[in-house]
Amino acid sequence: MRKLRERLTYANVTATLALFLAIGGATAVAAGGLPKRSVGTQQLKPKAVKTGQLARNAVRTGKIGPEAVKAGKLAKNAVPTNRLRDGAVSGAKLANGAVGTGALANLAVGTGKLGNESVQTGKLGSGAITTGKLADDSVTGPKVKESTLGQVPSAAEADRVGGHEAACPAGMSAVSGLCFEVSSRAAAFQGVAFEDCADELRMLPSPAQLAIAAKAFGDVAAGNGEWTDSFYFADATNSAISVNNEGVEKALAITSELPYRCMVPLVR
Repeated sequence: MRKLRERLTYANVTATLALFLAIGGATAVAAGGLPKRSVGTQQLKPKAVKTGQLARNAVRTGKIGPEAVKAGKLAKNAVPTNRLRDGAVSGAKLANGAVGTGALANLAVGTGKLGNESVQTGKLGSGAITTGKLADDSVTGPKVKESTLGQVPSAAEADRVGGHEAACPAGMSAVSGLCFEVSSRAAAFQGVAFEDCADELRMLPSPAQLAIAAKAFGDVAAGNGEWTDSFYFADATNSAISVNNEGVEKALAITSELPYRCMVPLVR
């Protein structure tokens, strides 16, 4: 044994160890561990590095490839709002219907984040716009459907003027702001016709007024027509003016008898 040790040299030991490793096909690891930077990607088997082998914060953003992290890899609420930079989420990144009404609560989406005309009428719920949301004078006349409006509660006299109805009395019809009796009365002297109308707080129409009625009704008596309120003196004969169905004025003695109709202004 002593003779064997005396024959051992560094060269002999190294040569013998190399021969042993070559024959056994093994890999030797120094007792002190692997040298620094001695293990590269080629020395790692597929899936050799598990998540448990990664230290906290070991994977930095620079090590993550574009689109490497898919939506399915993110836990619910994994990305809080303070992790999003301003302008990071644009409209093109939102799926249709992605922003529901709940997401708008508590001013989560401020008005400054909404584009011009971004909220269409189809996106507004029934009763979504209350009176408190309307600016003063924001609803103008052209936007109001008149048929939906009733009488103003405080305007109980809206259909009356000076206590009188702003409408024609029964048996009368409105023409150019005047109320004419629809049917003419029986023939009488012009003075009698004048008095009859006055007794009912009515009056005979002027020639122009009766001419308007003749055009509208088409039933003013033909021939000498009906009495008006006008008369004059000619050759010591009292004469009055009448209007016939065609609106033609005629001068007749007030001793003649003609049909007549009374009238009143529409607003009495």
